[in-house]
Amino acid sequence: MQLRAAVVAMSLAGCGGFDDTDLGTAEQATTVCGSGAVVQGMDVSAYETSIDFTAAKAAGIEFAFIRATDGTQYTDPKFVDYWAGARAAGVLRGAYQFFRPAEDPIAQADLLLSILGTPEAGDLPPVIDVETTGGLPPADVAANVQQWVEHVTAAIGRPPIIYAGFYSWQDDVGGADLTAYPLWHAQYTPAPCPNLPVPWTAWTFWQYSSTGHVPAVIGETTDLDVFNGTRAELAAFAAGDAPPCGTIAAAGGEIDNADACFATGGPAATLRAVSGAGEGGDLIWTRTTTDALVGNFARWELDLAEAGSYRIEVATAAAYAQATTAAYDVVTADATQTVTIDQTAVDGWQPLGDFTLAAGGGQHVALADNTGIAGEQLVFDALRLTRLDAAAGSGSGYRSEPPRTDDSGCAAGGRSGVFSLLFVLAALTRCRRLPHM
Repeated sequence: MQLRAAVVAMSLAGCGGFDDTDLGTAEQATTVCGSGAVVQGMDVSAYETSIDFTAAKAAGIEFAFIRATDGTQYTDPKFVDYWAGARAAGVLRGAYQFFRPAEDPIAQADLLLSILGTPEAGDLPPVIDVETTGGLPPADVAANVQQWVEHVTAAIGRPPIIYAGFYSWQDDVGGADLTAYPLWHAQYTPAPCPNLPVPWTAWTFWQYSSTGHVPAVIGETTDLDVFNGTRAELAAFAAGDAPPCGTIAAAGGEIDNADACFATGGPAATLRAVSGAGEGGDLIWTRTTTDALVGNFARWELDLAEAGSYRIEVATAAAYAQATTAAYDVVTADATQTVTIDQTAVDGWQPLGDFTLAAGGGQHVALADNTGIAGEQLVFDALRLTRLDAAAGSGSGYRSEPPRTDDSGCAAGGRSGVFSLLFVLAALTRCRRLPHM
């Protein structure tokens, strides 16, 4: 099909379908749709033997991921030309490295960074392409991926992007929680939206086809992608200032389970919503497990108006909270700390501790069902932050993002379309692992 048709089809991701036949509908039991508008892009390498980026942009391509390296030894021979060509044509560009887990992750990262040099304004963050194990067990793959992303984050001052598929992340990386990093999700499906590897609850980019055709690209086929948002939001993401789901005021505030900065994931069949209980008049619960991998989980995104010392508390309603070993992961700008509490100990607000939080986002609290004890009721409810040191501002509360304007022609809602994901990750089923090289 012609690219224009592809762009039109994908601009309806949230109000229409997409015809790609790599996966059957039976494998697409659960989907996570975007927030409304999407922006069309592509990813390329030396397999595309010639690219006219000016013509590609005229055909609707707004961004391109370009392979830079493969492991520690290989540099893509087309990278320099394609990198310059995208910039000259006004196509937002990002570089990806095909990751070899059995090779030194820091050496791989340093090779990519040396080729990229100093990032230019408007460039997308670099990508780690995770789709092979190198013969290593999942725990070792996860550890090496984490070394790579942490090293690159320190070098460039912002999180890089992780490219992964649902099944490969679960089996090859053990479902590791690296949700502090944006997800570029790979899945080819006839459904209008993809399903995601746990524990991600939203995608930033989606590689939806490996058989696209862009008139300006010479090669048998081209990988096609979309960004989850408008063109303005893509530019903001490239600049490192993507809009938050909502903001906690300087003096603190609450995030309830109905707010945009709260999300649950995992099989819908094992999540229970209860009205007339908990903070805000409702809560969600699930059963705990002894499984190695996460099933159901909840996540509270933290975006703060002001840095400071905050006490974090969670609501545990005695009528439903039974989990005696609820392990909350508190992810701040500097560290991750796991705090285990007995949810039955307090009927109401229960402290996780005092934490130093940075201004802005990239921080969260997460809670999963695999507590090590089977069959207890685990409650997902509100989270509260209370400022402990002097706040420059006054007042407290949670400010959610106003409704967004969709420039794709679809009806658009607020950012809560991405983050209010109650019951959307049900019965995740096996997807075919996607080749990306």
